Amino acid sequence: MIILDNKTGNIVFASNKDVGLAPASTLKTITGAAALHYLGSDYRYETLLQYSGILDDYGTLDGYIYIVGGGDPTLGSSRWNETNGDTIMDRWAYLINDVGIKECRGIVADVSVWSDDTQTIPDGYLWGDIGNYYGTGSSVLNWRENQFRLILSPGDAVGKPVTLVALVHPPSSLTIINEATTGPLGSGDRTNMYLALDDNHGYLRGSLAIDLGKKFSIGGAVANSALYVADELRQKMRWSTDTTDLIILKTKESINTASDRSTLDVHHSPPMSDILYWFEQDSINLYGEIIIKTIGHKINSSANTILPTYCQNEHGIEQTAVATIDGSGLSPENRVTTWTLARVLFDVQRSSWFPIYQSALPIINGIRMKSGYIKNVLSYAGYVNKYVFSIIINNFNGDTNVMRQKIWNLLDTLK
Repeated sequence: MIILDNKTGNIVFASNKDVGLAPASTLKTITGAAALHYLGSDYRYETLLQYSGILDDYGTLDGYIYIVGGGDPTLGSSRWNETNGDTIMDRWAYLINDVGIKECRGIVADVSVWSDDTQTIPDGYLWGDIGNYYGTGSSVLNWRENQFRLILSPGDAVGKPVTLVALVHPPSSLTIINEATTGPLGSGDRTNMYLALDDNHGYLRGSLAIDLGKKFSIGGAVANSALYVADELRQKMRWSTDTTDLIILKTKESINTASDRSTLDVHHSPPMSDILYWFEQDSINLYGEIIIKTIGHKINSSANTILPTYCQNEHGIEQTAVATIDGSGLSPENRVTTWTLARVLFDVQRSSWFPIYQSALPIINGIRMKSGYIKNVLSYAGYVNKYVFSIIINNFNGDTNVMRQKIWNLLDTLK
């Protein structure tokens, strides 16, 4: 734990400030600062809709429709009207119909812009996380935040099977094996989705409390987001799976080069300032992984070195104080000191973009701060009154709610 004076940076109180700990989602405070430093608050992603080939008088395109990814994590997201998946699909279908295309050879999900990015899941993500919405993979072509919804209903008695009522925007090839059971009153949602990469079978396990209602919603991860968006466009156009192929284009040398294509649409994401707001407010891990990859491609650096290098070059923090596996904090293998978090929070107050950065942080218990939670980890970092603080607790044995209240009581004394 560490508390700094927000004007001088002097240490007001510190305990184990140089011990590397798993920071959970408080790591997002560093990722957000790095995004504004390297990319800027006005940075926007682009996604292209293109086609190639010869269109005959009957509307048959002897060629392909292309969805060209540019890294946008918000494509299809329901958080903004302009990114809404249904809105984008309606526009793309209109544009395809408007040029007279009634059928084509296939839809190509073009991920060649990041041709070297073949790893969608960071090494440190846990098997128990990657099938759930918060552990979904990241790609140069994302769609609907790479997640779908499962609507569940508990049984009428403890131990009875949970009913899978409906799936909302699921990948069309996915089969769910439901092994979830009904839990006792007040036990909450303890369900978990297990889904291997590029697998078409997902397992729903765990328990759902009997008192959680008949339409309880949870989120599942999409294993292949590029195919996910291409398949939805094929369904939107009502093109047959027998005659319209879905293709992943990983290199720029195959099918058709960009110079052979015509562009139907250029979709722009919201600015980075808006992306950061939801990244911090709702702790969207996908956004963090995409931000790290985007910075890496801009400065030609590997994802795992982005945050340590940023902390050293911009804040004078030794790289040994920052060992990161991801950009979101989900991995329990991340190691960051409380001194590192507090120092970054203090230093960025002098940046021109600080008002954007600060306003993105949630207000929790009346304090502007970011929280973090993974198994055996609870953390907070932010600003209160005239102080900057960082608190990380690892490997505690007890009730999380009790520990959380103790931290809040401590922070209340600083108000």
